[in-house]
Amino acid sequence: MVDISIDSAGDATVQMNYNTNHIELGAYSLANVVMDVSSVAKERLEAVFDKSVSVEEITPEVTRFRVCNFAYVDNKTCTSPSFQFLQAEDLFDKNLLWVKDSLSLDFTPKVTKVHFFDGYIETFEDTDSIPKIRHTLNSPGSAP
Repeated sequence: MVDISIDSAGDATVQMNYNTNHIELGAYSLANVVMDVSSVAKERLEAVFDKSVSVEEITPEVTRFRVCNFAYVDNKTCTSPSFQFLQAEDLFDKNLLWVKDSLSLDFTPKVTKVHFFDGYIETFEDTDSIPKIRHTLNSPGSAP
């Protein structure tokens, strides 16, 4: 599951939750030995979003990061960009592709939820790309 929470400044916190099997856990441990996983993730995520990214947490169960200026916010709308989730091979240095090849990694989330700061939520299922969303903001006191 992926949760994208957009705040009133347009910044987004992205949290990816996943279950890992013992082979994937071993690959994660190996990746941490041979590379700086947070730095590689930051670099790859900044390429995807073309924005500044800060990695807050990476574990076998959770990845959480913040994307600055993810969405455009004016007084009536919030527009989030379209993007594609990374392909597994994009996370690996070319010298470490053998690790990826030994696993059956699929980073397509079963559910992706985009939470807007006014309470509105857009949900996507089993898709590797998220379209641009132009959401008309609810005025204070109105139901999402």
